[in-house]
Amino acid sequence: MCSLPKYSGLLTIKPVFPSQYEQEIAKLKERLKVSSRRLEEYERRLLVQEQQMQKLLMEYKSRLEDSEDRLRRQQEEKDSQMKSVISRLIAVEEELKKDHAEMQAVIDAKQKIIDAQEKRIMSLDAANTRLMSALTQVKERYSSQVRNGISPTNPTKLSITENGEFKNSSC
Repeated sequence: MCSLPKYSGLLTIKPVFPSQYEQEIAKLKERLKVSSRRLEEYERRLLVQEQQMQKLLMEYKSRLEDSEDRLRRQQEEKDSQMKSVISRLIAVEEELKKDHAEMQAVIDAKQKIIDAQEKRIMSLDAANTRLMSALTQVKERYSSQVRNGISPTNPTKLSITENGEFKNSSC
């Protein structure tokens, strides 16, 4: 019982006594307990780290979702503002077109008045020229009658026709 037979080969077994077995077993059990405690501690730490990482991951996901929501809301707000600005620009453009059309109508009406006035002025200038010519003729007749010693006893009356011409008439 003191020793085990020797094994020839790679492993050599030394003779061990029962108390040595018990001591070796006790040592191994203690090492196993220490290793088991270490393993439990590592597993606990790993679990804590995993929980922390999950917590961080959830926080980052939440932040990302918040950022995406905020970005989406900002984009929607900008889109809404752009639509509002475009609508206002279209309304202003329509009003300007309406104002332009009204001003063009006023300008056209005033141009017609100006054209009619120019025509009337030309007509009056022509009538004035004819009147001045007739006056000159009358003056010349009068002065020729006075030079010739003829007394203008029966003066010639001038009348204006509807088209602005002169007509001699005797009374």
